[in-house]
Amino acid sequence: IRREPEIVCPLITTLSQGNITCKIISSDDTIRMALQCLNVSSAINRILQYLKRGGGNTATPVQHPVPLIPRFKALDADEYKYLLEVFSRGRVRIGYLYSNPNIAVALSDDHILRHIAIVGSTGSGKSTTASILVQEAALNSYGVVVIDWHGEYTSLINNSSMVVYTNPVRGTILEPLDMEEMIRVEPLAFIEILESSLDLTPAQAHILEDAVSIASQRRNSAIDTIDAIIEIVQNSPTTARWFTESREALIRKLKPLSANYLKIKWHSLKKVAIARNRIYVFDVSEIPNVRVKRIFASLLIRSIALKAQYNSIEKPLLVAVDEAHNILSTDNPISNLIAEVRKWGIGFVVVTQAPSMLAPMILKNTNTKIIHTIKSSSDVDAILSTIVLRSEYKKVISSLKPGEALISMPEFAEPVLIKIARL
Repeated sequence: IRREPEIVCPLITTLSQGNITCKIISSDDTIRMALQCLNVSSAINRILQYLKRGGGNTATPVQHPVPLIPRFKALDADEYKYLLEVFSRGRVRIGYLYSNPNIAVALSDDHILRHIAIVGSTGSGKSTTASILVQEAALNSYGVVVIDWHGEYTSLINNSSMVVYTNPVRGTILEPLDMEEMIRVEPLAFIEILESSLDLTPAQAHILEDAVSIASQRRNSAIDTIDAIIEIVQNSPTTARWFTESREALIRKLKPLSANYLKIKWHSLKKVAIARNRIYVFDVSEIPNVRVKRIFASLLIRSIALKAQYNSIEKPLLVAVDEAHNILSTDNPISNLIAEVRKWGIGFVVVTQAPSMLAPMILKNTNTKIIHTIKSSSDVDAILSTIVLRSEYKKVISSLKPGEALISMPEFAEPVLIKIARL
């Protein structure tokens, strides 16, 4: 043990980048006491634990933390006390502090209704984080809707008794997604979603608006809403050459939504009502067209918001949007909803690997951010632009291991390193 301080001190100084000062003390008793406080048998073991962060010893409480990542600030007793106070107000548990597994990380209703962003590269653990969060929310009386882009959440959620699976291709759909009702109640929202998702020209949008107006006046039609709109557009009288060209282009863009293309008979689908304490997975992975996926996801979000606005759906609600950059982009009018829905009892969980592709409104209005490792500099910059972070955190974000995350919350001056886990 006499030579260990001579080896360890330079290592500590180098690894902490000067944040820890190490002095060699000749007293063996003093060294033994320090090692006992750190709960290790030797100083070399302590350095090995430091270098092997994320290994099998993560469940061991660390009484006197050292920086777990270079440049990441150590926590003192007062900071631990404050973190414990903040997290003790929450009910939705998603993991624990990396430096002290005895402190569970839990989110409150206020955090959820002020929206949450979960960001991270592929394989970083963001989908697992989202699955833990939605399951905990359902256990705490939320009705949860998951827009499942890749069809993976049914297997990620370990309590299958809570999951209600819906997939329009397989014959089930969530009750709010009623296009016939939407074109009667909010035809402009319906048109705006199709206009942005299908990239319609002003002339095409005008023709669509006229067709939707006619379709909204029909009652108990024998054909599906989209098919009815396509039929109306096809039969609309030609008034000029520009009209004919725009009409034919619009029909081509609408056909991927038709029942014949999707093999979906909307009138015969089983509709599932949304209730609390359940997780409703809306699987769009089997829909072949990306634009159609986006349209259905957007229509569902708008329909849920509409029902919540008029108190015709059970609340509180949590809507988790997987691969959100495909849906909540700048050109989608649905992106503007996130600033309004809190007052209607709806919280969003926005899950994405590409935060730079989200509408700026989305990141600005997610007050809690769970940041897994991100490799793209543009995505790191997108996150850094929305929260107060020192520039050196860029290195921290790119070096996180799967299951590790920084959590940024309004209560914290700086993010805190956490470990995602089912508790």
